Amino acid sequence: MQSIQIDGISKFDSDLEDLLGKLPDKRRELHQRIAKTTKEEVDKQINASGLKDSSGKIKDWQESHVGSGGGYAAVRAEKGATGKNSPGAITNYLENGHRIREPGGNSKTYRPRIKKPYVDGYHFYQSAQTSAEAKAISEAEKFVEEFRQKLEG
Repeated sequence: MQSIQIDGISKFDSDLEDLLGKLPDKRRELHQRIAKTTKEEVDKQINASGLKDSSGKIKDWQESHVGSGGGYAAVRAEKGATGKNSPGAITNYLENGHRIREPGGNSKTYRPRIKKPYVDGYHFYQSAQTSAEAKAISEAEKFVEEFRQKLEG
């Protein structure tokens, strides 16, 4: 019986099998790096937005998160208490703005000093999104390059 045997393929196949076995861990590691750089970018944008956060409370409320399967990275307000004074709600008010209640003056001659019914948001998440995407793409390219180098041996 005739056959052709190529030994290089079996070596490549075993190397590929090893790499694919490590891929879920490497994927989680990639998303952890992306989450860290995104958190740094959000912190930078909080400082640049003009928000007075000298104590660092707002930045401390933002935390990076990686999905349970290691498939995504996010930055969001910390979990915990809920309600209108929770870190998530306050982050939302600061990011998007909020309504101002109307004054309760009862006099017929009363004129409110407030001329607009809302406070503008600081949009630090929106500002961080474009540069964070570029940094995530850069991290993904580094990941692919590392994977390629391991594959080549």
